[in-house]
Amino acid sequence: MSDVACRRCSERKAGLGHAPLPGKWGAAVLADTCAECWHDWIEEQTRLINHERLLPSEPEHRKVLYARMAAFLNLEA
Repeated sequence: MSDVACRRCSERKAGLGHAPLPGKWGAAVLADTCAECWHDWIEEQTRLINHERLLPSEPEHRKVLYARMAAFLNLEA
């Protein structure tokens, strides 16, 4: 695991060992998010899924989750 300059917390911290998602979002998270902020997102994502009754298997709901993730982690779309 290497250090990354995290876009969310603006600190240099340990990154993730591998991309947590496929495609462009996985690469963006891996390059610009520390492991600690990723963990915070997983907790927030769980809250969103439960509170807003989102189904990650539904394409429209996945779009909502990716948009929220990008905003939460300060990632470029």
